[in-house]
Amino acid sequence: MDMPNGKNITAKQVMGLVHKQSFLCAISGRTLTPETASLDHIVALGRGGQHAIDNVWVVDHQVNTAKGTLSLDEFIEVCRDVVRWQDQIRKDDADECNAA
Repeated sequence: MDMPNGKNITAKQVMGLVHKQSFLCAISGRTLTPETASLDHIVALGRGGQHAIDNVWVVDHQVNTAKGTLSLDEFIEVCRDVVRWQDQIRKDDADECNAA
């Protein structure tokens, strides 16, 4: 996993992370498989993070795609907003059905 700046992370290091994380996504707790595992920078490269083993964790690919370059706190806040909004929509829909 070479990067243009010459730093690299080895497959052995990544497997060490996967084992340390008990084969679970570091963010969601989803079970990781070779098909779903994705390396994520804890501090995004675009935000000054380094491509180094101490700045990565293994996460579910869908989670990584959704998170993008957000910090973990920003991502959690977005997820909370989605849940709040969807709960409100579902409540409103249920209220409309009960009123009919």
